[in-house]
Amino acid sequence: MIYADYNATTPLGEGARTWIAQAFELWGNPSSSHRQGRKAMELLNKSREAIAELVGVTPTDIVFTSGGSEANHLALMGKALEVGKGFRILTSQVEHSSVKDLLPLIQKLGGEVDYISVNGQGQLSLSELEAKLKLFNPHLVSLMTANNETGVVFPIPDIAELCQKNSALFHTDAVQGLGKLDSAFYRSAHLVSISAHKIYGPKGVGALIIKKGTSLVATHYGGAQEIKRRGGTENILGIAGFAGAAQELMTSDSQTISPFIRDYFESTLQKNLEGIWVQGLKEPRIPNTSNIRFQGIPSEVLLGALDLEGIAISAGSACSSGSISPSHVLLNMGLNENEAKECVRFSWGKTSTLQAVEEVAQKVIAHVSRIRARNSTKVISN
Repeated sequence: MIYADYNATTPLGEGARTWIAQAFELWGNPSSSHRQGRKAMELLNKSREAIAELVGVTPTDIVFTSGGSEANHLALMGKALEVGKGFRILTSQVEHSSVKDLLPLIQKLGGEVDYISVNGQGQLSLSELEAKLKLFNPHLVSLMTANNETGVVFPIPDIAELCQKNSALFHTDAVQGLGKLDSAFYRSAHLVSISAHKIYGPKGVGALIIKKGTSLVATHYGGAQEIKRRGGTENILGIAGFAGAAQELMTSDSQTISPFIRDYFESTLQKNLEGIWVQGLKEPRIPNTSNIRFQGIPSEVLLGALDLEGIAISAGSACSSGSISPSHVLLNMGLNENEAKECVRFSWGKTSTLQAVEEVAQKVIAHVSRIRARNSTKVISN
């Protein structure tokens, strides 16, 4: 099998395995005051420190959640509930579904939503953002660090500066940026969502970074855990795995993802196929992601053909898998429904070798050529 779907999830790394094994021996509740509870609390604190070091924040800024989606919900709903009716949020049209699908509920509760559009490359306009900050006067701005489907990176430091200038709270979903971009790029936000399973940690655990002085209403009740910011007994196994992945990321050169593999893959396809387009090609992107449209070929057809070859790719966000609707990200970039349904995503990781990338490229070329010949598809030049 050749795995090229690292944006969906990553395999469990050795660092995570080692820390999880340690956590298996500590079965006490970290909120308990006896010895077993204290040992669990020690591991919880040690884990919090490791993740804080990776991101470059204070350990008490970290609130553990069940994943990136819950972290996004805590950021948005936590502020919406605090402000109440009349809450205003400014976001983009290409956010992750955990943000996009929450907005109707915020509106139902009396909130207002406005959007920043993106261009054909998936990038937003800072001038439009600045204008809407002044006209809409949002309580919260929520803009992702890197798009999970296209890899396009938003100018987070510039956005943070504009939000600060206009007294708006800034949240960024940095789930796809963690481990691929220097944390200094996105940690200037007041609220930052991250997740373990994108950096070779376990699924089902993430965190919302809440900078000191930023207030939110808790959305989970049931205890005083996480300094009363997220009730419920902490997932020690998952949190320890998150910390192990974070520590390995900081200490291993092999974790670094080079854009060379992505660029080699794209150029190989472009040299051998007509009628293909790389989404976001002209904008900054995280170094592992290619979203490519193959004219005349529905994404599920190419996915199925490659799956039979033992090659794993996707048609977009894993959180939207099974949906028959075209990607909202691609539609808002200006593609029509048919064009959006011709796009597939390749995302590489630390175990991706040049040999594997070359094999995937050749298989793609062969299948695209075969399918087009069978269907007598006429393509236009790139």
